[in-house]
Amino acid sequence: MNKSVAKLFQLQTIDREILERETMIKDIPQKIKELENQINKREEDLEEVKQRVREDHNKELAIDRKLQETKMSIGRHKKQLLTVKTNKEYAALLKEISTEEANIERLEDEILTLLDEAEGIEEEEREKEKALSKMQERYQKDKKTLEEKKEIFEGEIEEKKIEREKIAGEMERNLLKRYERIRSCRDGIAVAQIQGENCGGCFSTIPPQVINETKKGDRILTCESCGRILIYWEEGEGISEE
Repeated sequence: MNKSVAKLFQLQTIDREILERETMIKDIPQKIKELENQINKREEDLEEVKQRVREDHNKELAIDRKLQETKMSIGRHKKQLLTVKTNKEYAALLKEISTEEANIERLEDEILTLLDEAEGIEEEEREKEKALSKMQERYQKDKKTLEEKKEIFEGEIEEKKIEREKIAGEMERNLLKRYERIRSCRDGIAVAQIQGENCGGCFSTIPPQVINETKKGDRILTCESCGRILIYWEEGEGISEE
């Protein structure tokens, strides 16, 4: 392979590595956002359970107030039994007391039911709090790892750019312009290796004559389908000084 084609291949390799790292850096904020969304969802689930705990507690307080009010009413009615003057009034008070005592039994049953429900909800609350705490710890670790990766990628990109400038400075100006023009309209990939009988960029079939000419490396050939510069590179192949 002649020197010009080899330089193109080296430049494309560096640009691909830079592009890969830039893509990974671009994905990091989204990955962090996804982790934050998971935390937010867990927090919403926990808040929903806490709300149920509060509602049950408020129901219990309301029933307890009714219970105490009913007990006080029974006390008043029992005192009134001592002062009534007719059997009819006495019977009416006894009936009222009986009704209130039935209500007390019902209210006490309701409180017991609520206490059983509250126990289950509070256990669910503790489990969700524990799960959220673990997720928050994992989030901090994962976020730190992603931020460290970002710094590493940024450092590697700077190193690759220095290497790129050196190689680009050794290339013919017209060839470099041609390379940049193709790269700008082909998703950052201007050079494609021939793979078997296909273009490594768009996978279109390459005519045998073009493959043979590309192997010689005497001139720059492009894929008729995607316009990328074609190269034929075999592992271990050296760079010619031609």
